[in-house]
Amino acid sequence: MTDYTKSTNFATKDNLSSGNALKIVKGTEIDTEFNNIATSIATKADLVSPSLTTPNIGTPSAGTLTNCTGLPLTTGVTGNLAVASGGTGSSTASNARTALGVAIGTDVQAFSSNLATWSSTTAPSGTVVGTSDTQTLTNKTLTSPTINSPTFGGTPTMGASFITRGTTITASGTSLDFTSLPSWVNRITVMFRNISTNGTSFMLVQLGTSSGVTTSGYVSTSNDLDGGGGSSSSDSTSGLIMRLQAASNIINGIMTIAYMGSNTWVANHTCASTTTVVFMGGGTSALGGTLDRVRITTVNGTDTFDAGSVNILYE
Repeated sequence: MTDYTKSTNFATKDNLSSGNALKIVKGTEIDTEFNNIATSIATKADLVSPSLTTPNIGTPSAGTLTNCTGLPLTTGVTGNLAVASGGTGSSTASNARTALGVAIGTDVQAFSSNLATWSSTTAPSGTVVGTSDTQTLTNKTLTSPTINSPTFGGTPTMGASFITRGTTITASGTSLDFTSLPSWVNRITVMFRNISTNGTSFMLVQLGTSSGVTTSGYVSTSNDLDGGGGSSSSDSTSGLIMRLQAASNIINGIMTIAYMGSNTWVANHTCASTTTVVFMGGGTSALGGTLDRVRITTVNGTDTFDAGSVNILYE
């Protein structure tokens, strides 16, 4: 922009004497002044709606800029632009996110590769089941669940049994063991089919913990009844005894063992040893820990099983 500069001082010509050549106003002088005025006007901005090209406006204390481009926001602006004016009201990224309501870990979830996996998963309808919170489930199907110490209200409808069957053991050797029973077991049913031994020692069912099989402290008895009205009984402190009459006898039947609490168990049994003889009895045992195994053996511990099979149910 060019300021107007006067080339000829016309006022001084008034003081010159007549006949002085300088007193004459020349056309070229007037033309020069008009040219200076035209140049100044052409390079000045209008007061109304001026158009400025690469101006340096300095540091004005007030003013309104409209349709301005190329403003140096990093050096030409001071302070923080408020959220209401389209800014963040902040000078750091963290404070900006907080001001805009997107603080990581408070307003939004921090990035996790798991989120990318879940983003392609169809969202379930209804209430999503949590992993540790307490919820009421309605119309839910559980496939092969592990349920620890459940409490049922009302009358539950079971699509499958809560009773677990062990693996059938073909009888052989001096003892038959079922181990690794879960800690929540409250009842065990021992099933005998066509069991026999090579001797006359009565059978024992023993309970145990992770420390091993308990071989003492039992209170048990067993009585046999034959078709002629005869009766005999035997008892044992080494296990839950099951009386049979001879090595040739074959046992079929069950023994039920139930938990009373405080590691105390009670049992009863009813079995047939021949077509005319049945035996029955019961007993109890207080273990030194949580039951996790059941053993079927004989009183002398040396007679071997030579036929039949045995299995358990636990619940």
